Amino acid sequence: MTAESTGTRLPGVGILLGGLLAGACGAPPLPPPQTAQPTPTDLRAEALLIEYTTRVAQPSRIVFRWRAQEPGPRRHEGTGVARVEPPYRARLDLFLDNGEAAAIAVLVEDELRIPASLPTELVPPAPLMWAVFGVFRPGAGARMAEGRITRGTMELEYELPSLDRVRFHLRDRAVVNAERLERGSVVETVFISDREGATIFPEEATYRNLPGYRELRLTLESIEHVDAFPPDIWYPNQP
Repeated sequence: MTAESTGTRLPGVGILLGGLLAGACGAPPLPPPQTAQPTPTDLRAEALLIEYTTRVAQPSRIVFRWRAQEPGPRRHEGTGVARVEPPYRARLDLFLDNGEAAAIAVLVEDELRIPASLPTELVPPAPLMWAVFGVFRPGAGARMAEGRITRGTMELEYELPSLDRVRFHLRDRAVVNAERLERGSVVETVFISDREGATIFPEEATYRNLPGYRELRLTLESIEHVDAFPPDIWYPNQP
């Protein structure tokens, strides 16, 4: 379903040869064939495929180090634990080095659940939080507004039911970064590094809230695949 223009290609799809080898007579190679840019239908089909291939495949427990920078000299760091479960459930717990809970966030599909007693400033919105885990999920009700391929990177922009927009950059069918836009300006971003082995989980993810001058960086330490998690962990407001 992929079509390419000169110097661009859909991630993970076969490479289009740039020209034919010269024959024994020494004739110069033919110029590369001219092909059309991918159509919106092509881009939507590829986006659906990426959403499917990056979803959580099995229950996993992820341990990481985290460091937060807030306005002024305030810095916090500690250990974090993420628990993810198919099809779309994730829980993020941040602990200070003294064991105190710094933040808890649960994501069930596109619903973000945060205990009322804990701060929300370091928690990205649902599409960006999924990107932290390497999952491409614009969310229910998201409508693809724009799509293009530039230098081998696919850029997809979606309009959300809230009328905000989210923009994703993907390479080799993996999320490179995600952005939330308000009135055309980027206000929140997530940058992710290479994935760990064959999993979708990135070795490092950085969330930035630009108006609030806040940054949260997660650095992977270990991944453990498990059978399942107790169902009550997805309801953090329960006593």
